[in-house]
Amino acid sequence: MLKNLMAQEYTMSLRVCNVHAIPMTLYLEPWGEQYTMPPEATFLVVARGPQGDALEMECAEDHLVLYGWPGSVVTLFHAGKEMGVGTVERAPVPLTPHLR
Repeated sequence: MLKNLMAQEYTMSLRVCNVHAIPMTLYLEPWGEQYTMPPEATFLVVARGPQGDALEMECAEDHLVLYGWPGSVVTLFHAGKEMGVGTVERAPVPLTPHLR
């Protein structure tokens, strides 16, 4: 069944804008990454993963938390450059059992 879900992968993107006059922090979960968004900055979030779910965002006065969905990998861009580029590619969000 997991193989079938992964075969139905899709991509979604989202522009996140800091409309405030002060910097905000964007947390990318479950990877535990954090990024400072300068005033009036726009980040592009690109997520790829199994079809059937979506990104989730929590907004607060001084920060945003962006969550990938199970099986997804999220890439973040600012001013055309990928953020958080390292020697290791982000692992997909782990699959979690559904509670009944």
